[in-house]
Amino acid sequence: MTRTKMPSAPSRSVAALALVLVAAACGSSSSHADQQVDAKSTAAPAAAAPVTAAPTTTTGPSVTLRSEPGVTPAELLRAEHLIDKTIVDLKRFETPAEAYAAGYRSIGDALTGDEHYVNWSYSNDGHILDPMRPESVVYEVRNGQQTAVAAMYAMPFGSTFAGVPDVGGALTQWHVHRNLCLTTDPQRRVVAGVTSLNGACPPGTSKAGDTPMLHVWTIPNPCGPFAALEGIGAGQVPAGQTRNCDTRNASVP
Repeated sequence: MTRTKMPSAPSRSVAALALVLVAAACGSSSSHADQQVDAKSTAAPAAAAPVTAAPTTTTGPSVTLRSEPGVTPAELLRAEHLIDKTIVDLKRFETPAEAYAAGYRSIGDALTGDEHYVNWSYSNDGHILDPMRPESVVYEVRNGQQTAVAAMYAMPFGSTFAGVPDVGGALTQWHVHRNLCLTTDPQRRVVAGVTSLNGACPPGTSKAGDTPMLHVWTIPNPCGPFAALEGIGAGQVPAGQTRNCDTRNASVP
């Protein structure tokens, strides 16, 4: 699976997550229809508890984002702070060995160019958008070795688009993975293939599901620091939305 990019940018690999999280095992793009999720399937349960956005700090962020129409100053500030914290705290997982020692396990997507390590114990731990406890760390080969380049934050299992916190408004687009099949080992789920949005997975595997996820890249991305993914395993954005490509912030961080 490849990372989201501008139509004119050279192809780059990106993997996604399932929770899941992640990711994909192939690189051809799915149709626009497959990239959206029916609004009925994303309605929040009536009794769902509200989720608040990640807290900000009293100091100004070191990252500066260019805004876009409809994004409030508060949303912009929250987005900047989330990038700031992610850059700082992801340094604890600079290498896959450090992530492994902290309980993260690969989902087996290294051949795509980006490899997701997931800590499954963080899936329902009550921490939302916590840079100290990201549900997944993404690695990419840079200068001959795998280096952490992004965090993927996931909502608790059973969450829907209607319940995600507002981080940066239109700048921070969440996605789900309804067509990924993962092995069922609770300690180390591995991407085993893809299916249609409403299709079934082979025996011994299960769907990633409708758990919303958000990438935060700590290296420049052609589609910005919150770029989603592309390809067969790219995941799906809310119905009525198109996949964001934030070219204004391509050089951030």
